[in-house]
Amino acid sequence: YVEDIQRRCLAGCTVFSRLVEVSRRADRRLRSPHSRYLAQYQGRGIATAVYDWALARGICLMSGARQSPGAHALWRSLARRYDSGFAELRNKQLTYLGSEIAPEDLDRLETRMFLLPQKWPLPLFRAAVGMRDAVGEGAVAAQ
Repeated sequence: YVEDIQRRCLAGCTVFSRLVEVSRRADRRLRSPHSRYLAQYQGRGIATAVYDWALARGICLMSGARQSPGAHALWRSLARRYDSGFAELRNKQLTYLGSEIAPEDLDRLETRMFLLPQKWPLPLFRAAVGMRDAVGEGAVAAQ
């Protein structure tokens, strides 16, 4: 929860939800943040600060199936400072799509963006969650 102490009111909150659609292996590592802030508190960097807090504590983040334009802009901004990428999520299996994807692929429900804390380099993260390579059939091993 984020509270406006001067006005003595709730500005909004961010919930770090479990992703029921991923495997147990990936569930141990990933959380999907969902933020809701009153209009007068949006665009002030509050959600950025909350996501930075989570990433600084080693929490790997994955977007939900749908993002508002504002949420997508937030994630793109954070991706300039953190390792990130895109994955396809089907039948509890994550498949790595790369660090950039076509706009039409971004609109698919199965496409998710992820952000990684500094302690999780991409190869280690992919191995830990069992993320397959888009061109291969098996899970990616740490390189």
